[in-house]
Amino acid sequence: MAPNITEIESTSQFDGIVRSLPPNQLLVIDFHAVWCGPCHAIAPVLEQLSNSYKHVKFVKIDVDRQAQLAQRFQVRAMPTFKFLKGGREVDELRGASPPQLNALVSKHAGTPAAATSTQASSSSNTVKSSAPSESTGSLLKHIVSNGLSCLNESSDHPLSSIVGPNPGPKGTSYLESDADAELLISIPFQDQVKLKSISIFSAISPSQAPKSIKLFINTPNIDFSDAESLNPAQEIELTPEQVKGEKVDLRFVRFQNVRSLHILIKDNQEDEETTRIDSIEIFGTTGDASTEKAPAGQAAGGGSMMDRLMGRA
Repeated sequence: MAPNITEIESTSQFDGIVRSLPPNQLLVIDFHAVWCGPCHAIAPVLEQLSNSYKHVKFVKIDVDRQAQLAQRFQVRAMPTFKFLKGGREVDELRGASPPQLNALVSKHAGTPAAATSTQASSSSNTVKSSAPSESTGSLLKHIVSNGLSCLNESSDHPLSSIVGPNPGPKGTSYLESDADAELLISIPFQDQVKLKSISIFSAISPSQAPKSIKLFINTPNIDFSDAESLNPAQEIELTPEQVKGEKVDLRFVRFQNVRSLHILIKDNQEDEETTRIDSIEIFGTTGDASTEKAPAGQAAGGGSMMDRLMGRA
């Protein structure tokens, strides 16, 4: 068991934990089962989140051993994640979706100060305005679906199976390359956006997970030859831990006013013939996001956003 995750052994233990937490502290419950494959696949993601959000309480409940708790929360599928504050459910996630799990924890986690003291969260405007959960979120709902494309995708496992209006079932749907390990994903957005981080989940087949990637922005109709000659906005070497769904921060100064994102995947973790991606998530803000205070003297169109993002660093 991960050091920052508590395995619930009884109903009384769980109820005691709920009563002991401050009303603003987030409690994340992972309802799982030993026979559940997706539960095991997403376990490393939950462990990473528990290490990143030390002010959030994480617990795991085996539905077979703690049937009373599973019935209380009306759990009918595994894994199911419940999000509680002050003993009340504020959100739920059914299924093993690392991007959605990341997004919901980020959304409800708040700040360490807010989790430990209601007074602290209300006395500082700076803390409240700088919390990532206030404005940073998934940008997949802002994409232009009919503009999505991926070069060298397998016809059996295309990009549309994990991104777009009709993705397939989690755990069995994935993007896979065709002739070799390279992929070139193009994602257009409905309006200008500002990108903050990217998350790629490939833990089901970690040897096929992406390794070397290049990110390009605002380059219509890019192909593999273009990607070799153009200067990327950022190059990333993904580690085995990062491809378990961990958020990878981007150089936000280079990702302002983005209309399209292009992801070139050069190779995978163990030089397999093909590359596999089970899910991909992009985090940031839409073009209409604003801050309460803009620093004087900054250039129009980027200063206030930079100030807000730097305040979160």
